[in-house]
Amino acid sequence: MRDNNGPRANYAGMFNKFFEKPDMVSTYKPVFLGALVDIAAGKTGAPSAVKKGMRPDDAGGRVRIDLDLVAVPFAGFYWDMVAAFNPRHTPARMADPDDPGRDIAIVGLINDEITRMKEEEARRGIGGGVGAGREGSRAGRRRGGGIRASGRPPTPRRLASGGMAEFRKKVVSRSIKPEVLKHLPGKKFRPYEFRRGEDSIVLEAGMIEHMRRNAFALKAALGELIAVHLEENNPSARHVATMANLNKKYGARIKKADELALRAMPQRLDAEPLYRASLDLAAGLARLARNRA
Repeated sequence: MRDNNGPRANYAGMFNKFFEKPDMVSTYKPVFLGALVDIAAGKTGAPSAVKKGMRPDDAGGRVRIDLDLVAVPFAGFYWDMVAAFNPRHTPARMADPDDPGRDIAIVGLINDEITRMKEEEARRGIGGGVGAGREGSRAGRRRGGGIRASGRPPTPRRLASGGMAEFRKKVVSRSIKPEVLKHLPGKKFRPYEFRRGEDSIVLEAGMIEHMRRNAFALKAALGELIAVHLEENNPSARHVATMANLNKKYGARIKKADELALRAMPQRLDAEPLYRASLDLAAGLARLARNRA
């Protein structure tokens, strides 16, 4: 494979064009690409790579990947986000006026699945705490293992299991196909081919190899896109870059976020009187302006 003007250089240039102008309304595109990088690097979550969801497509050096397999790392990232700090992924101006708290479809699917799991655990008599999302304490979200009602995200292996096949199917039909594949690939960035009506995508073997060789760098760049986008839509959220780090596991990200929160606490206490004073000043100026009007 040539390095200068051959396929490998084209793959790098293709990604560079995406990074220069990702055209993101939500976080779907970089998360989906991060999922493809994981699969190329062999991080599939098994059972057994969701029944061989990655296989040769034809004699022309192409690879077919089932969307059911892609749903494992794709949903896994969003579940981490929901469990960690539940950010908003789209601008507030795009919110549904009838349901202002509604965000991208995958968040609703995850919260619905958490509710279903809690109900199932209640029927089976399994004790638990609080679910993932905004309800419950941070400590409560961290206790327990697997997908117990504590809200800790399921492992990739659990997401890849037969027991979560129906959830993956919903992720594909309600998030990946209508929201991701409708907008990606684009005219200048075509990392794969998607045929309408199919539940798989086809990539050149060279693209798979490029993603495998450059997995860490690509995920770092994709994580940066996600972090910048989340910061713009969640101005009060802290540790966004830490939680959007695609190269670290959920536990490591949560631990780092907790450490940063403890270090930030004295600063917040110092700033609180200044914040209250600034609010009082703003209110006073507003009253003065009304009196003069």
